[in-house]
Amino acid sequence: MKILLLGEFSALHKNLQDGLQALGQHAVIASAGDAWKNIDRDIDLNFPARTIFGKIRRRFRPLEKLHEMAGFDVVQLMNPFLFYGKFFPSRLFINQIAKRNKTFFMLAAGDDAYFWRYGKAAMKYGPFEDYLKYDIKADRFFMEDDAALRFNNYIINKSRGIIPIMYEYAKSYEGQSKLRNVIPIPINTTKIKYKENKPGAKMVIFHGLNRYGFKGTRHVENAFELLAKKYPNDLELIIDGKKPLDEFLKLMERVNVVIDQTSSYSCGVNAVYALAMGKVVMGGAEPESLISLGVKSTPVINITPDAASIVSNVQMLIEQKKEFERLGFESRLFAEKVHGHINIAGKYIKAWGEQ
Repeated sequence: MKILLLGEFSALHKNLQDGLQALGQHAVIASAGDAWKNIDRDIDLNFPARTIFGKIRRRFRPLEKLHEMAGFDVVQLMNPFLFYGKFFPSRLFINQIAKRNKTFFMLAAGDDAYFWRYGKAAMKYGPFEDYLKYDIKADRFFMEDDAALRFNNYIINKSRGIIPIMYEYAKSYEGQSKLRNVIPIPINTTKIKYKENKPGAKMVIFHGLNRYGFKGTRHVENAFELLAKKYPNDLELIIDGKKPLDEFLKLMERVNVVIDQTSSYSCGVNAVYALAMGKVVMGGAEPESLISLGVKSTPVINITPDAASIVSNVQMLIEQKKEFERLGFESRLFAEKVHGHINIAGKYIKAWGEQ
């Protein structure tokens, strides 16, 4: 089977490609590399945008590459707004993609109109307010507009199915006839080095800096300020990020605890990488999320978007330093069992074959 994985978020498609290839499938990634992460791809949709000409050329880059994105049995789009140009040439591009290939699927992942309209209304907390305040510094996001919803529906109508990567997105698309079951984020654990988690004199706690508001970084900052005062000799607290993926993973090697996004019911890609590396992970692990993943328990320590939640759980971990080797090993096992790339690739193949 020939598969085109269109777009990239934090190497989700790259890990899926590895799994598909291990199962004997021909999988190709077409993406712009996901900004500074510069993730490997087969068809490069990036174009330097240093000038007005460059910005125009970047918008039309997917159309220039259409001839390389034809004749596939399955095309999977990472996000409906990946090539969003309000609204040209995205409509033309997606229309041509759907015409030139056999079947077209859409992931529910990242920001889209359904997440901002229906997910926001359905969940008790989320990243929405902080994203508006800190990331775009606006009262409203265009994803909330009717025009964005119409465009989102246009992509849905072109697709044969919607595959959510976690609970939040399944909830956002609840009631949609094309909605499939959640398929967990894949990770190629054979490429991720596992190391026994042994804290030194200071326990190293890390939070990856990406989208400050969306990831709830302010809560981590507030918690770190309190923890630094209370445990100056026990903790090393790091907030860093916005690096190419390889550099980011190298940064995490010496870490004991990783704090993922604070305003999510579920774990993001960074958390899955951390689990595979044998880190103790704090992040989204609400009961609804576990049900959607098909698991009864998780090594992830659930936190909510407030400093107190982070502080209390770090204090608990300080008392459990002798347990870190076991906790880290459980993290690795969970990553292999629930997020292993070959198992997840099989789930996608099954989903693509369903009517």
